[in-house]
Amino acid sequence: MRRAGVLLAAAATLALASLAAPAAPPDLSGVWFITHSVGALMTLDGHAPPLTPEAKAVVAAHRAAAAKGDFSFDGVTRCLPPGLPRLLLMREPFEILQKPKVIYFVHQLNRLPRRVYLDEALPTDVDPHYLGYSVGRWDGDSLVVDSSGFDDSTLLDNAGLPHSDALHLTERYQLSQDGRHLHLTVTIEDPKTFTQPWSAQADYLKRPGYELTEEVCAATPEARRPRS
Repeated sequence: MRRAGVLLAAAATLALASLAAPAAPPDLSGVWFITHSVGALMTLDGHAPPLTPEAKAVVAAHRAAAAKGDFSFDGVTRCLPPGLPRLLLMREPFEILQKPKVIYFVHQLNRLPRRVYLDEALPTDVDPHYLGYSVGRWDGDSLVVDSSGFDDSTLLDNAGLPHSDALHLTERYQLSQDGRHLHLTVTIEDPKTFTQPWSAQADYLKRPGYELTEEVCAATPEARRPRS
């Protein structure tokens, strides 16, 4: 009886330990391709972003210049990084490398790297970067990424949508049960550019066995149209 009691106690301890241990987060590692590239960002309900009057004037100027074949307002034509979320909306794959304390996004386009530091506070005094500064956390099965500290020379999409240095992005990544599909909802906050926060979405498909190629941008004197 004593042996049975010891075994029961050990089993109960193991059961309690399994209940107390947090579930492992889903593994987002792999190379991901967007299912449908996004040329112009729209809100979740299909409307145009809620621009301020000043931002509307900037968008109109960009479109007028593009209609004349002038893309000098777009740093991508000079091989500068596209910025976010634009880089996530293009027909360019990216690889996710998942570690316990940091998640890396490595983009095929110019091998642009991005680090998402897990369970850290988002700093308020970082120097501007093309891809900003990102921190992340797990919310159940979703990876939530907060980013700020963006260089305001980049665009949010290929249609010339601008932003300011006050841009704050919140990305929520959700992996499908079969591990092959990744859904992104991105919330954009920028009171200097938009009258209220708004969200957009994108979907990605995993490509097992694909290795990122060495893709290098080489600018030419002639501005080239950005790829969607």
